[in-house]
Amino acid sequence: MAATAEPGLESATVYAVDFLEPGTVATRPVPIPRAEFQQAFLRLSRDVRLGAKTPQAAARELLHLLPPPKGGETVDSQGEWLLEVYRNQAYTLVPERQEGPVVLTPEADEALRVRYLQWCAPRGGGDCLGLLDDGPYLRTDDRRAFALALAFGHVLDETREALVHGLLDVRMMVSMVVWSVALYCMMWVVPEPTTKALAAGMTLLLMGYLGLQTVYGLMNGWVRMADTAHHATTFEELRAAGEDFGKVLGEDAARAMILAVASLSGHTLGQVLPRVKSLPRFKLAGKQFEAQGGAAVMGRLEVTEAALATEGALAKAVAAAETVATSPQGPMAVVMLKKGTGSGSGLAPGGRSAETVIRHRGGNRQVELSDGQRWHLPRGKSAVDIPAEDKVGDMLQEAVTQVAREWGPHRLSGAEKRAIDEAKKNGEYWLARLLEREARGRYVERELRRKFDGLLRFNHQGVDVIDPSPGGYKYEILSGTASNLARHGRRMAGEFFWMITF
Repeated sequence: MAATAEPGLESATVYAVDFLEPGTVATRPVPIPRAEFQQAFLRLSRDVRLGAKTPQAAARELLHLLPPPKGGETVDSQGEWLLEVYRNQAYTLVPERQEGPVVLTPEADEALRVRYLQWCAPRGGGDCLGLLDDGPYLRTDDRRAFALALAFGHVLDETREALVHGLLDVRMMVSMVVWSVALYCMMWVVPEPTTKALAAGMTLLLMGYLGLQTVYGLMNGWVRMADTAHHATTFEELRAAGEDFGKVLGEDAARAMILAVASLSGHTLGQVLPRVKSLPRFKLAGKQFEAQGGAAVMGRLEVTEAALATEGALAKAVAAAETVATSPQGPMAVVMLKKGTGSGSGLAPGGRSAETVIRHRGGNRQVELSDGQRWHLPRGKSAVDIPAEDKVGDMLQEAVTQVAREWGPHRLSGAEKRAIDEAKKNGEYWLARLLEREARGRYVERELRRKFDGLLRFNHQGVDVIDPSPGGYKYEILSGTASNLARHGRRMAGEFFWMITF
């Protein structure tokens, strides 16, 4: 059913946005017995068609990720060497091509490669996880995937055993699963993880099977492990990192992650519903999802397909969710559900096209224009109410963009640095990133107040900035993350303002 068209928004793609906030609901991973896990994985794997792709390429295709950049900085030492850099630090320098009578071998990388192959020997031998498909040594992505495999422990052996008698490519399937989980978890490292399409379905499955609190614990554990893997130069360091994450992960969570990949792999969203519903203990996971607020969220979804009408909240969510964003400001998830499109052409003043990117359940919405502006429209307002020209808003957007570029860790105060360091020391990486983002926001606000003091009115509550001149507009200055944008629309549903992001 298409959303009701409103003036200026007839062609809009409409999303319903809501929040999962478990609050005091106690959750824990749904137990998945070994036998049920192996039976389900074998059954799901039979329908996966991976073709001639490498395990990493298949995982990237599943999660709609771009391929890694080719090449890199080279050092002329009678050949070509690849230098991997992460956050201005060099982690790997390995030869890709060498010429001349002397061949140089990076000893630490060679030792790690040998230990990896030794680890693979009782697990099918050779390059059992496909870590050497992109070169002779383990790069940073490879080291993270290897540490994850070590964290899975005997659950990964169970996965391999399930395929032995199934006439399947055991190496390809197991390595694809490891790569898929590793690349999915890397989405947790960004300041605010946002998953889309099939990856969003995986996030929702984990919320049901593990509980949102457990998912947040895994996020912190993964960040610690990924950071260690970046710096690791020996097998022992990677094993220690994997074992530490394995303690956080546990058997049931490991099995749930592997089954989530298997149920979604090689299929479109429309095809995954029966596969997802066939997962072990799915009804228990569904009840846990509903208890965390999933029932209320999905109850407000206008079901557009008859096949979904009788499904439970978790099944509906996996089939209908377009985007899921998890916020570091406590166990909360923003779920965006694609509802449909209007018809005809949607225009805002000035000949700009308008697209609704978020529709809140209160009737308010967020509209993005073709020139990049994003406006919050309360109920009763439409795109035709947006001004064709707003010099004050243009000036603010330019200033915000410039100030945000100037910010860096060197702008942190002593107290801010100590708070961030303390959070990292305690393993609270989510809190550390939140504190850093809040410090950046305070810096931007201070600089804007300094630049526009006396010209604009700045508020501590409500909309951030008001143009006091006759006919002036309101402006909210905020980071452009999904949950932050959604939260501001929820908090100020009745206000009409330009959402200026940095």
